[in-house]
Amino acid sequence: MISKFTNLGILSSAMDFINFFLNLAVPPACLVMLAFAWPTLCFIRACERLYNTLYTMENMEDKVVIITGASSGIGEQIAYEYAKRGASLLLVARREDRLRGISEKARHFGAKQVLITAADVVKEDDCRRFVNEAITY
Repeated sequence: MISKFTNLGILSSAMDFINFFLNLAVPPACLVMLAFAWPTLCFIRACERLYNTLYTMENMEDKVVIITGASSGIGEQIAYEYAKRGASLLLVARREDRLRGISEKARHFGAKQVLITAADVVKEDDCRRFVNEAITY
């Protein structure tokens, strides 16, 4: 009976040593591994997002996109991007003459259909008109 208790004492002291060693070694090892792994994983994830943003194109066929301010600047470039993705476009701006040229370029880039509307988004009647045109489009 006494031998069982001495064996447990040895076992207990061995477990205490293992526990002490793990408490001493594992936390710093985890911190070092985290210090190297986390930035690497963040960099890989950022590269993946950049690749998906630049090279993955959403299929916009059978969808109508209304773009206001499409006669110049950001609106014009957005029209070209959606045209590349095959969307049907409803271009809205105050300058109808500029919209004609942009609609031709959008067709060249791959837009299925392009409808232009001269309207001012500040005026409520104009907004209703081009939204109704988009619905019937």
